Amino acid sequence: MVTISVKEAKDKITKIFMNVGVNEDEAAIIADMVVEADQRGVNSHGILCTARYVKLIREGKMRPNMSATVLKDNGVVAVWDGNHSSGQILGYRAMEDAMKKAKEHGVGVVCVKGANHFGALAYYSQMAQKAGMIGTTLGTGDSTMAPWGGCEKVIGNNPVCVAAPARNEVSPVLDMAMTVVANGKVTNMRRQGATEIPEGWGLDREGMPTTSMKDYYTIPPMAGYKGWGMAVMVDILAGTLFGGGTGDRAKDVSEGPSLMMIAMDIKAFNDEEKYYNDVDFRINELKSSKLAKNSKGILMPGEIEDGKFKASDKSGYVDVVPENLKMVNDIALEMGIEPIAVIG
Repeated sequence: MVTISVKEAKDKITKIFMNVGVNEDEAAIIADMVVEADQRGVNSHGILCTARYVKLIREGKMRPNMSATVLKDNGVVAVWDGNHSSGQILGYRAMEDAMKKAKEHGVGVVCVKGANHFGALAYYSQMAQKAGMIGTTLGTGDSTMAPWGGCEKVIGNNPVCVAAPARNEVSPVLDMAMTVVANGKVTNMRRQGATEIPEGWGLDREGMPTTSMKDYYTIPPMAGYKGWGMAVMVDILAGTLFGGGTGDRAKDVSEGPSLMMIAMDIKAFNDEEKYYNDVDFRINELKSSKLAKNSKGILMPGEIEDGKFKASDKSGYVDVVPENLKMVNDIALEMGIEPIAVIG
């Protein structure tokens, strides 16, 4: 890992996207989102995405600025066609709208079809969390996973994220793909020259477990048949329900992935003070329960990522994968933009 300045990374990546026609506001949002993923330690969805998005824009597969069409809107539920705009901007604006609906009706749901790669879902769910709501995000993806008992890639890793606010305890954020690990982690390992992957991370073309990068074909579902079942249901909820892309139809060259954003206003369900007192009590109760032998402590979902982000935010620096930084800096140099400097 190498260390870079958070501010410089955001500024330079903003300029990179503006160079390919993205307006300054949207370019800054994308830059904030990819850098924050690295700040949270999610390098598979961090600055690594910059090169992919630039390529998609240049190839005409991603609109440089958001151009969504509202297909349905009854006040509580809306369905948009993203018209192949940036998945990250569509997700950002969709959660904004879901939160607006939740303030008025208690719950807001915005579904987006025809999107593009949307990065780490935690960012969107935490938008609601920071506003004192519970945020839930679901997304479909192109085929990266074989079904339980199969060996052909037919379904995406279909991530889900739920973020709930707490006041005095760490606010839980569950952000997970339905695969054992995110595909980007294996991609990062391959880019760094790894010849082996951890046991349980890979299947070969016959659907058999492998630790060989050479034989690796796909990632198995997390929790076995349970992860497969969850992926199927996300396909339905975040895709089929409103006509969004699933499996190979969710590829950039086809219909594109789809998203479902849900915001829930706590005040519509409970007295706000009671909720915060109760959620803090419950988190503390869970974390203070008896530890297993040799355990270093009980962590809430997202607590590790939260600690990494707070340390990065305080220092102003972030650790990134060297190969990922090189990809960004190669694009910057090509555009005549000063590369992002390594600190130290």
